[in-house]
Amino acid sequence: MRPVSGFLRANRLDPAHLDVPAICRAYVEEMERGLAGRPSSLPMIPTYIETSRPLARGRRVIALDAGGTNLRVAAVSFDASGTPVVEGLTRGRMPGVESAVTREEFFRTLADAVRPHLADSDRIGFCFSYPAEITREKDGRLIQFTKEIKAPEVEGQLVGSGLLQALGASGRAKVVLLNDTVATLLAGRNAVPGRRFDDFIGLVCGTGLNAAYVERNALIRRLPGSVGTDGSMVVNTESGSFARGARGAVDDAFDATMNNPGRYRHEKTISGAYLGALCRFAAESAARAGVLSPEAGRAIPQAASFSTRDLNDFLLYPDRTDHPFGAAVAGRDEDARALYRLCDTIVERAAAMVAVNLAGVVLKSGRGRDPRYPVCITVDGTTFWQLRTFRFRVESWMRRLLSGRSERAWEITSVEDAPLLGAAIAALTN
Repeated sequence: MRPVSGFLRANRLDPAHLDVPAICRAYVEEMERGLAGRPSSLPMIPTYIETSRPLARGRRVIALDAGGTNLRVAAVSFDASGTPVVEGLTRGRMPGVESAVTREEFFRTLADAVRPHLADSDRIGFCFSYPAEITREKDGRLIQFTKEIKAPEVEGQLVGSGLLQALGASGRAKVVLLNDTVATLLAGRNAVPGRRFDDFIGLVCGTGLNAAYVERNALIRRLPGSVGTDGSMVVNTESGSFARGARGAVDDAFDATMNNPGRYRHEKTISGAYLGALCRFAAESAARAGVLSPEAGRAIPQAASFSTRDLNDFLLYPDRTDHPFGAAVAGRDEDARALYRLCDTIVERAAAMVAVNLAGVVLKSGRGRDPRYPVCITVDGTTFWQLRTFRFRVESWMRRLLSGRSERAWEITSVEDAPLLGAAIAALTN
């Protein structure tokens, strides 16, 4: 069999053979182009969400979290100490996950989830985890669905207005719509009273991938002139759409099998919605290239599915046969070693690309120069926190990218229910 190392290098799957610092510089360049309104793979969406306003205490709002494949709604308030109080939490599935839905069906499902809480408040913080062009009124026009959501009639629609219309509450309730990364940033800012940080970043690395940070209005040249240059706001980078990352022939072929080929290709090399499937696709390609035995090549495609959870099981328990890859290479040590190396290296590349996202944002912000006051990076998402050693891999790559002349102080933290709490904070402060 051919060595797996050659296959990994030829297909740009091994970050040891990529110029990761150059990719990080390209990421900063794309950020600057997006902020200026020039053509860029990073939209750099202004959110009009401010972070400097005080948080009202004891006032209930409705928090709606439409993230990935899940839908959650609750009444949320913050007590005198700033501790969140979550009441009446309900959970459901996002419309369009299992089958295509119409515009009417989509908004009716959201309205049915929110309606029982309307007695609690007339303000709704709506964490909407899909790319949307945010208006000055803090509504959002959906650009496109990601994560395989199938509701094409909703694309191009104002999401907050559509929800209010379905509720029959237009003119009587207010929706503040924000991305899950923005909500995560807000939740992190509220969770560390008494500590001084130089700035705040939100990262979501779970089903999807994205980052948000605070930018001065004067540097967001794509803003309409009426906004003014004073102050700052949170910017949603839509980092999953970055087009100058690490991709090779396997990534190209994998992308062609998706419902949205050509879109969000950076996310498809990293996020939990795709990482397991990418490893399976790469394993099939490796078998055809002679890296794995014919027996493994026949067994791998027979697996019903290979999710990122299956990938994690394989990396943690490679000798077990109750998951697809363990069963495919059972009793064949050479295959098992090659397949493990393949999957582990693809995960390492994903970690390097997440570090590119974070380091790029830290460098663009210009913050974290004083070691006493680091940049606080709040991360939400199971891929980051639960995939084997992923967090530590990301941190290792960040230390390489933010050292020497680019040295910055930073700290990674988490907040339970960050998207839901961030949505509530947005409704209370904007």
